[in-house]
Amino acid sequence: MKRENTIDRLTVLIFNISDLIRQQLRHQKNYSDVISLLRLKVLHYVAEKVNPLMKEVADNFYISPPSATILVNHLVETKMLKRITDKKDRRVVRLSLTPKGKKVLEKEFNKINSRLRKILIKFNKKEQEELIKILEKISNIYLN
Repeated sequence: MKRENTIDRLTVLIFNISDLIRQQLRHQKNYSDVISLLRLKVLHYVAEKVNPLMKEVADNFYISPPSATILVNHLVETKMLKRITDKKDRRVVRLSLTPKGKKVLEKEFNKINSRLRKILIKFNKKEQEELIKILEKISNIYLN
């Protein structure tokens, strides 16, 4: 199906860029050691929100609580996240980054940033600033 509409083209471009980032993570050395993009996003979310509830993770990623549990279980098993149970209500479970999780998050973000830097260097300063403004505007519109 050929995409002519500007919105369709933008949607396809966003999907393609996301796929390219995932492919980059997959094709690095030691693939078995590379974290998936979704797990990396969970680590980033936990770091940004500081001890979010499991329910907040599920809500943020638009997945069911059981799916969030499966996603988080791997990060707990690999010691990148830890669960913190509320002392007053054991049903309340918060998540926290471990030192290993912080290290993996920083390492993987640096890899992505390095690749993006190589791409953005082909843009002049004005184009870089315009791209940032446009992406921030899209992000802000989605958040409101």
